[in-house]
Amino acid sequence: MKKLVIISTHGPDNAEKAILPFVAATAAQSLGTEVNIISQSNCVEIVSKGGAEKVQAEHFPNLKELLDLFIEQGGKLLVCSPCMKARCMTEEDLIDGATIVSAGTVIKEVDEADKVLVY
Repeated sequence: MKKLVIISTHGPDNAEKAILPFVAATAAQSLGTEVNIISQSNCVEIVSKGGAEKVQAEHFPNLKELLDLFIEQGGKLLVCSPCMKARCMTEEDLIDGATIVSAGTVIKEVDEADKVLVY
């Protein structure tokens, strides 16, 4: 099975760029690709409880629904620890299915991937 890693850095500050990684992820999953999303920078706000519901863009799919589908289809949601700390977030702030990771895990994921997308 091929592995795709998507690094997402946008959150409520740019709805279109926040939604696109999840569109790409679910499309890749539908093709049988293993997908891991690494949430960094403002994207950590999306994976906080209630965060995805705050992000909407005209003509784009619902982010909360995409996020739920991504996790239901086995996608791994990895969240940058320093990015969380910078926003005073804790593990309790995250949605179910999100895992806090360090830079070493990010490098390992990128190294093991067949392809990497950055948004």
